[in-house]
Amino acid sequence: MKLEFISNTGCFLEHNDILIGMDIWLTQGAFEGSWFHYPPLRKTKYSLKDCKYIYISHIHPDHFDIKTLSSCNKEVIFIVPNYFNNLLERKIKNFGFKNVISLGKNEKCTLPCGAEIKLFGQFVNNLHAEANFGNMIDSAILIQWAGKKILNCNDNYLDNQSAISIKKEFGEIDLALMPHSASGPYPASFDNLNLTEKKLEANRLQDEYINHFLEMTKIIKPKIVVPMAAEYAIVGRFFEKNSYIGLASASDAVKKVNSDTELVKSTKAIHLDCGSILDIETSNLEGLNVRNLKTEDLMAFASNLKDVPYSYDWESSVASPSELDLLFKKSRENIWHIQERLNWKKNFNVYFNVDGELIHGFNFASEEVFDCTQITCKNEPYIECKMPIQLFYSILTKKSHWNNAEGGLHINFFRKPNDYIPEVFVLLSFLHLPHNN
Repeated sequence: MKLEFISNTGCFLEHNDILIGMDIWLTQGAFEGSWFHYPPLRKTKYSLKDCKYIYISHIHPDHFDIKTLSSCNKEVIFIVPNYFNNLLERKIKNFGFKNVISLGKNEKCTLPCGAEIKLFGQFVNNLHAEANFGNMIDSAILIQWAGKKILNCNDNYLDNQSAISIKKEFGEIDLALMPHSASGPYPASFDNLNLTEKKLEANRLQDEYINHFLEMTKIIKPKIVVPMAAEYAIVGRFFEKNSYIGLASASDAVKKVNSDTELVKSTKAIHLDCGSILDIETSNLEGLNVRNLKTEDLMAFASNLKDVPYSYDWESSVASPSELDLLFKKSRENIWHIQERLNWKKNFNVYFNVDGELIHGFNFASEEVFDCTQITCKNEPYIECKMPIQLFYSILTKKSHWNNAEGGLHINFFRKPNDYIPEVFVLLSFLHLPHNN
């Protein structure tokens, strides 16, 4: 049984010429145009067209890349989580695919090839802070196939409880694919931090991610562990933010595990690159060599692509002020509906700075919106969200998505005090017209 890495969390799992693809992202410009593959993609041995099965962990565009998936055989069987009323299944079938297995949290199935699947939901609401709810979309999968056990967490972070539970249920895991890093707007997009503070926070996050990767590996103790997730470069006019994202290095994660005396006899950490093929039985590597790229290589790559446009740059149908007011009010109503369902109504203000002017805002404790054009002082606690009108309009009308724009570093923030409240960012993902509009 072999696993070929592609990029980020994408990979092919092969046994007896049967291929399972997982989170295949091949196109450039995910997250509203700013995410490009880095390290750059190379030719792989296995092909998406040869896949009998494809697992998609969640709907983010670096996992659910419909342009890439359009080249699949129409008889391929998809395995997806069933959140939001089978959202992924419905989207996949809308593109002409017929065979979709939608699984709920902790649900199991057996594929025609004999592989036994168990799907997990989101393991932890938030890795960095207490949260009443998480992003509600993540999943993970455990595959038992031909005597091997493969755990693919993609970028779904384990916590102690879930790791202990998996270890207790499945015993020795042959291969664990686990996140060693994460993407997000903090600290790169936060204007309340100066550049020195951003760098310090980025370094802190890198250390936290690597240490968490190590601690979860100590609990699972797989025969082989491979660091996954958050491998990309920000291109376009925000390319300089690459220096302050806080992405941890896969090679650093491997060194951390392989130098730990507790794991030396049980676990081998291996760094994979696009086109690298891991023999799960022997832990030997085949295919293309792993590239040892440095930070300056990434910055040079991104700098050469600083003129790449973003998806919303082409937006021309920007509404009049009165139309924009109406769109915003309806979008706020959509968030309020979600707040009522989740029973979260904290006193926290959100201000929207569009093209350099404060125009709209609301407090999560009230369903009302307020006009910001005349205010002289913002009420704490608050977060100010800064973006061009093209992006704001595109988000409200569902041409773009808040979470993708945030993850692509298209929105700048100013937070006071600088306290992380995870629920704020989850709820802002629902800033758009209700789906019945």
